[in-house]
Amino acid sequence: MSDEIAEGTVPKQLLPHVFKKGQSGNPAGRPPGPSLKEWAKVYLAQMTPEERLDFMEGIPKTEIWKMAEGNPANATDITSAGRPIIMLAPEVIDKNALKPE
Repeated sequence: MSDEIAEGTVPKQLLPHVFKKGQSGNPAGRPPGPSLKEWAKVYLAQMTPEERLDFMEGIPKTEIWKMAEGNPANATDITSAGRPIIMLAPEVIDKNALKPE
């Protein structure tokens, strides 16, 4: 068992699939070529002002405002009653503990 993985945190059958410390999950990286964001920037830059207005008519005004402001991070949602959301790390569930005895 790897030194980086605490005893009992990962089921034995999954250990061969756990990344070692410092190992990338995507060693080949993103394929070459422009990202969708880069492609969209070029596409929108090539539009005439009239084409941009037509394009933006189908987008809600709140989304246009977010695009103009750089889409600031959303730290609250309707389920938290406006309180900040605290992100918690998921825990591995032991399926044997869930079985009735």
